[in-house]
Amino acid sequence: VEMLKQFQADRVNLKLVRALDTVVFLEYGEHKRHGLKFPKQVKNNVLVVMEIGDGYIKEHNDKCEDESQKIRVYDRIVSVNGQVGMAATLKSRLERATGEFQLGIQRPCLEGASS
Repeated sequence: VEMLKQFQADRVNLKLVRALDTVVFLEYGEHKRHGLKFPKQVKNNVLVVMEIGDGYIKEHNDKCEDESQKIRVYDRIVSVNGQVGMAATLKSRLERATGEFQLGIQRPCLEGASS
């Protein structure tokens, strides 16, 4: 209700914040799955991480000391090994990735970072 009142006002304040683009380097664990879960219905053809389950991504995160190199919930995967594409294509490339590879990530900006 409060938000609706704000839009009925003569003036509305809107703050736009850019996502942070980064690359995360990973190594596929032999005979393991990545463990990422994505929405069943993809919106805007974007591959968004909704959950990180057991797999080599979780293992990467557990041993990673650099917070910026961890995969996080709500990260958007925008490339696999430097190749961009539609969400279904990226998901397929991720599932077929072997050895060392990289993920291009767009990460929502942290709260307060743009203040």
